[in-house]
Amino acid sequence: MGQTSRKPATQVRVKPTKSGEDQEVPDDFDGPLSERSCRDVFFLLLFLVFWGGMGYVTYLALVGGNMFRLLYGVDSWGNICGVKNDVIANVSSSLSGQDMTAKQFLFFYDLTDVGAIFSTTTDTVRLCVKSCPSENVTSLAAIQTLAHNGTTVLCQYDVPITSYVDDGVICPNVPVGQASPFLNRCVPDSLTSGVDGVLSSVSSVFSANTWKTILKDIELSWKDVLILVAVGFGFSLVMTALMRFFAAFIIYLTIIVFVLGSLGGTAYLWYRWHAEKTVDAAGQNVQTFLIAAICATVVTVIALLLLLIMRKRIGLVVQLFQEAGKAVARMPLLLLQPVWTTIVTILFGAYWVVIFLYIYTAGTPVVQSNGYVSFQTDTLLEKLVWYHVFGGLWMLQFLIGCQHVTIAGAVATWFFTRNKKKMQSPISKSMGRLIRYHLGSVAFGAMIIALVQLARIILAYIQNRLKGRAGEVADFLLRCLACCLWCFEKVLKFINRNAYIMISIYGYNFCKSAQRAFSVLVSNALRVAALNSIGDFCLFLGKVAVVASTVVVGIELLQNRTDLTYYPVPIVLGAICAYLIAHCFFTVYEMAIDTIFLCFCEDEERNDGVTKPYYSSVGLRDYLQKQERAIRAKQSKKQQKQQQQQGYDNEGYE
Repeated sequence: MGQTSRKPATQVRVKPTKSGEDQEVPDDFDGPLSERSCRDVFFLLLFLVFWGGMGYVTYLALVGGNMFRLLYGVDSWGNICGVKNDVIANVSSSLSGQDMTAKQFLFFYDLTDVGAIFSTTTDTVRLCVKSCPSENVTSLAAIQTLAHNGTTVLCQYDVPITSYVDDGVICPNVPVGQASPFLNRCVPDSLTSGVDGVLSSVSSVFSANTWKTILKDIELSWKDVLILVAVGFGFSLVMTALMRFFAAFIIYLTIIVFVLGSLGGTAYLWYRWHAEKTVDAAGQNVQTFLIAAICATVVTVIALLLLLIMRKRIGLVVQLFQEAGKAVARMPLLLLQPVWTTIVTILFGAYWVVIFLYIYTAGTPVVQSNGYVSFQTDTLLEKLVWYHVFGGLWMLQFLIGCQHVTIAGAVATWFFTRNKKKMQSPISKSMGRLIRYHLGSVAFGAMIIALVQLARIILAYIQNRLKGRAGEVADFLLRCLACCLWCFEKVLKFINRNAYIMISIYGYNFCKSAQRAFSVLVSNALRVAALNSIGDFCLFLGKVAVVASTVVVGIELLQNRTDLTYYPVPIVLGAICAYLIAHCFFTVYEMAIDTIFLCFCEDEERNDGVTKPYYSSVGLRDYLQKQERAIRAKQSKKQQKQQQQQGYDNEGYE
């Protein structure tokens, strides 16, 4: 069980050729094939054409939109606060085209809904002001005094101070309530108290003084942040080494802690249920603890049964962790692959967000009958926003896929090289094969994931629009569909990762690679279960250990710094950097483990260890030999049983 059947030595496998046709590959292959052809070219061309469309969407967004309308706010005459503006046709030049560089805040005459602060059209008059009212303004004279002193002007731009009238048009009706700045908007404190102080808390966080203090603390402690980054890097190296040299201890310790924690947690829930039942048998907590105890018991029993079934495969997980450590140690530049991916992803993400804001704010200024300006939504861009969203999802998955194929190709080369010291540029060669032959396959795999993610986003959008109006049955069905899509996406991502490994080894197209990877995974289902449960949990604990250790060092380093107002700020920055570093280390480690596992399965299927030696290391060969001895012993016992049974049957017949 969990073993793949070995093929005869004369059987061959198929590989792609430069002509695009498949030809047979003898079983004596020695690693990722160098003779390949371009695969899934149609999807590469589709990807390029799609990005031509993205360029057109970008052009339309930049021409028709302006993200500063959303970031800084727009007054009632189309002026963007905080910047110089152009005159809008059919609007008085004394109101439109104003230089608002010194007026950075958007003030509302009568704001009754917090949700309207980001709208470009509201029922109330909007002005760009120098500062928000810091106290209640109770009279028209007080408004005039504020304008005369240059504190702030709360009335229409083209009206002299002596002509102010509190009519709700030229000037706001008095009294004018105190307001606080929030994302360049003046939000009345009356609304703040109406939402239980949430906005007040957020506003204080985003206030200029708070940010100045935080930035000052960062300036004073930047050396300490760098120290914490170095500490995180060092702990990541230590955890990688521990995973290699003490994999068995860490994995078995993890299993023991998990088992004891599950049993202890379940026992505690049953104890609490019994205690609550003794005190108040009819209490609500009795039923709550009973349900929790039953659920915990079921989960614990299932987990223990799975561990019992997979106990013989845990040794393989240990060996794979050790092999991945050796591969990363031999090719340390693999650790830079997530760094390049992260840099490109950040740059692309910045582009995507900026264009999305331009699309969101795209519109044509329209002068209303009262002289105010509103922006008519661009109906074409309103539809093309989904095109832009899909493009972002597709590109993100494409970048991740390129990283997977590069790492998998290098690790597969390492695995199938008997003399590891003779490897020549495995990473650059893997990257070269990706760029030359397999960008189409990666684009195909990324498109599949992006389509499912887009479906989930559209479904969430529909759920939000129908919330409270579709009925309980419809809401339940939509939640079930969302759950199914989430599970489907996870399965596809898992298959994609392993398909990329097969692509990097054999050069198949995406569909054939996914089919081959799926068949290998199914035939080694218990091994896969052990690897993805125990292995992933150990990697997660490794990340947690790195971040926790960095935070502890940061606390000891900075807790006595009296010159810092918020000393947790540099600690949080150091912890974030430590997590990113650990994630880079363990992402490579995880992909290396998955690649070595599939290479191990292929090696086990192709070779017999006698006439055709294994490529596996000594540790993996020992594991194979133990497995083979166990299988032979099991088959021998089965044959003896059959012979004994046959003897009994013959005696009975005689």
